[in-house]
Amino acid sequence: MEWSLYYLIMIRNGFGEPLSIGTKEELEAKKIKLEKLAGLSNQEAKEVQPWERVIYDVVPKWEWDIEHCPLMPVDLAEKS
Repeated sequence: MEWSLYYLIMIRNGFGEPLSIGTKEELEAKKIKLEKLAGLSNQEAKEVQPWERVIYDVVPKWEWDIEHCPLMPVDLAEKS
């Protein structure tokens, strides 16, 4: 069995942000808890914005890192 890392991602209005890192099983359990809490808070909130949307996802770390890797500028000018 190969052990690999995953991110628990919070996607708010289309923008993703890693919340935690761990095994897929650990993060799936956290995801379920967060979704339940989000559902309860939405039902209790009096001023829920209709355009506000938060979803959670579990993504392989390598996949997220490749897609969201910051690009480093490279100076190709010849140094004297």
